Amino acid sequence: MQSTRHSLPSFIIVQLLALALAACGGGGSGGSEGTSTTNQSASSVATSNAASSSSRTGSNSSASSSKSSTGSTTSSSAGSVSGVSYTVSPQVSNCVAGQVSTADKNAVLARINEIRSRHGLPAVTYDSSDDAAAAAAALYMVANGELTHTPDSSGSCYTSEAARLAGKSNLYMAGGSNTRNMASADSVTAYLVDSNVSTLGHRRWVLYPFLASTSFGRVDSDDGKSMASALRTIGGAASSVSMTNDFVAYPYGSYPSSDFSTSWYLSFSAIASKTSAYANGNSQVSFSGATITVTNASGQSLTVSDRIENYEGYGLANSLQWKVAGLASGGSYTVTINGVTVNGASRNYSYGFQLQ
Repeated sequence: MQSTRHSLPSFIIVQLLALALAACGGGGSGGSEGTSTTNQSASSVATSNAASSSSRTGSNSSASSSKSSTGSTTSSSAGSVSGVSYTVSPQVSNCVAGQVSTADKNAVLARINEIRSRHGLPAVTYDSSDDAAAAAAALYMVANGELTHTPDSSGSCYTSEAARLAGKSNLYMAGGSNTRNMASADSVTAYLVDSNVSTLGHRRWVLYPFLASTSFGRVDSDDGKSMASALRTIGGAASSVSMTNDFVAYPYGSYPSSDFSTSWYLSFSAIASKTSAYANGNSQVSFSGATITVTNASGQSLTVSDRIENYEGYGLANSLQWKVAGLASGGSYTVTINGVTVNGASRNYSYGFQLQ
């Protein structure tokens, strides 16, 4: 097994045959949509996302997808299958989605809440009502060998429920010699790092303050060479949040190096309202006049580059992101962001993080 990219966490160690990245998203004002595709070499991972901030009916997807055959008709046995366990085994050749175990669902939920706690965000609860639909969405991805938020009715194993959840979820695909050895919670780390996704949509949904509940489904192919999972991120949002910080920053505080890529984007979102999820877009927050400074433990300023402002509706509909040269595991850093306009007033922010 090889690491999927030079600084991606060790959880994604599947050998991939081919990979595609697709991103589609609604604008922060609920307007435009677009798509982009990037092909990558073997042994790499990509993520994609989609969302609509006006209707909250969009979705995100994270993919490390394999084009390997799923022609085998041998299904996995019920119960524990190394990295994943099923109470009902999937049978892709017969369009049976199956059902992952409660232990798998709990592991995914625990991973989400561990990350959210690190950021001072409210915990998420589990909603089993969409489990079957999430599994149906994952089944469609595996059966058709593609990652998509808009399943085609002519595709194999299509159902309206699969299409509904695909449009409301973070999606993940992977391929390898035996995907059943992959833990279901690994996908959450992929969403957090969000490698090669310029919108950082998956990360923003995982760190969305108003995210209140989620559902999860997973399907492995009959031959164990590909898998897909769906994590519902849209639906059941909280009407208000209670938290100390009025921002969401990544990384923040003591942070495991395995959950961060030093070559990828840091990010920051301002919370303009804790009582309305919709009052956190470009009408309330602007980074146009903001400056970003990152210093190390010695007070030396590091080079900030690749700055992007994004007001699309992936979670909080405002995001400032940038890269920093010279970050290293074991280092301590201070981020200062001055001149952010929040509800018509200029705000300055400062916080630290340590890569452990």
